[in-house]
Amino acid sequence: MIAALPQPRHPLADLVGWEDRVRLMVRPKRYQHVLRVAELACQIACANGLDESRAYAAGILHDIARDLPDAELLRLAPPEHPIDAAHPLALHGRAARTLLERWGYRDLVVLEAVEDHTTGPRGGNSVSACVYVADVSEPGRGVNEDIRELALCDLDAALHRAIASKVTYLQGRGIQVHPRTLQAYYALPLVRVDHGNTASASAPAADSCSAEVQTPRLSLRRSRPAS
Repeated sequence: MIAALPQPRHPLADLVGWEDRVRLMVRPKRYQHVLRVAELACQIACANGLDESRAYAAGILHDIARDLPDAELLRLAPPEHPIDAAHPLALHGRAARTLLERWGYRDLVVLEAVEDHTTGPRGGNSVSACVYVADVSEPGRGVNEDIRELALCDLDAALHRAIASKVTYLQGRGIQVHPRTLQAYYALPLVRVDHGNTASASAPAADSCSAEVQTPRLSLRRSRPAS
């Protein structure tokens, strides 16, 4: 008799027990944020025909290292750039991935989304895009409602708006932008608003779903190796 092939693990199968671990590692207020991010990331994935299970899992896990002390973040994620050493909090995505890998979490798509949620998606990872946008726009933050609404009909445009607004905000105040964020920023597609003007990082964004992403689009529905 031919042995049955092993069935691939469902993303949520790897999540069993992790929600409790996250709850124990972060402050209660942070845990409520985590739940809202997971729910919104799942909604965004559903609305865009993407992987809801992985989006939810990455949302649950993304801030597992957020409340660790700076020394622990630096130990788990040695600085790659001077900005990392100066601002260790920026390392909590990488630190989270390190912890999850050490503890046996294996879904590489989810792990990449967890790592990149602080600086921006790389390589067309659609789960990363869902979590990044959900993290900056979940209702508890009280800001970026326009990004949240846009993500439910055009994730590409919402991602563009989220990253471009962050880069513009930091640069306008003379604050250094993380190199990984710049990498994600320069990989963004152009966005054309409905009246025919191309929106740049400094231009006002279109309301709600009036923005249409022009070709070449960031192909969120298929994987692409990171540059």
